[in-house]
Amino acid sequence: MGLMMRKLTVLFSMLAIGMLCAETVMLEGVNAQIPPLTRNIKALHLKAVGADRVYALHFPNTLEDLNLSANNLMLLPDGFIPKGIKRLWLADNRLLTLPNAASQWQDLIYLNLDRNLFRELPDLSSTQLRWLRCNGNHLVAVPALPDSIERLYLANNQLTAFTQKPKALRHLTLANNPIEQIPDTLGVGLEELDLSGTKVRALPAVLDGWQSLRVLNLAHCPLSEAEKDRLESFFDPLKTLLIF
Repeated sequence: MGLMMRKLTVLFSMLAIGMLCAETVMLEGVNAQIPPLTRNIKALHLKAVGADRVYALHFPNTLEDLNLSANNLMLLPDGFIPKGIKRLWLADNRLLTLPNAASQWQDLIYLNLDRNLFRELPDLSSTQLRWLRCNGNHLVAVPALPDSIERLYLANNQLTAFTQKPKALRHLTLANNPIEQIPDTLGVGLEELDLSGTKVRALPAVLDGWQSLRVLNLAHCPLSEAEKDRLESFFDPLKTLLIF
């Protein structure tokens, strides 16, 4: 009986590994051999395989995770990305816009657009996004976002204001944007706020609700010594890490 159980355990382990391999494909480099894309592939990671090879593919509608980072992509045709996509990596490309169909990615929960050429993004409020990365672009405005967003990374853009704050937001990065003033309620409910390298000279006079912050980064901001003293006296150093 013991030998039979061990054989069954090995068999089930082999089946599990086979299922994992069938559902996840991870490839990198121009010499990577891309297999036929069947419906049982749930996660496809194609990093730096080349734009021409990517554009020649037809992604199955069952795909949930798609990583197309570092492929020198300049555009995404409508219908190219499956509507049911949940997690999408498009970092380190040359994208100027997302397709109009992006507003229909209603299952999308994670989107990484770091280091592209975006000046604007379409309305994403119909998605279920919880995590959006758009560092290192040329954004001049924040797009319409769903209230489900928990983490929002917008460092190194050209934003001069941030007025819309999703209800679920807990982590916000606005570092190295030419922002001078921030709303009174920006820090309310947040756990981490990064304003480093902005032009912010002072936080709002009333900071009610900002005590939820665990990290507040104001490094390289033009704060006066009096403002730093005010913030140090307001925030409990045992609960909030202040960075000047």
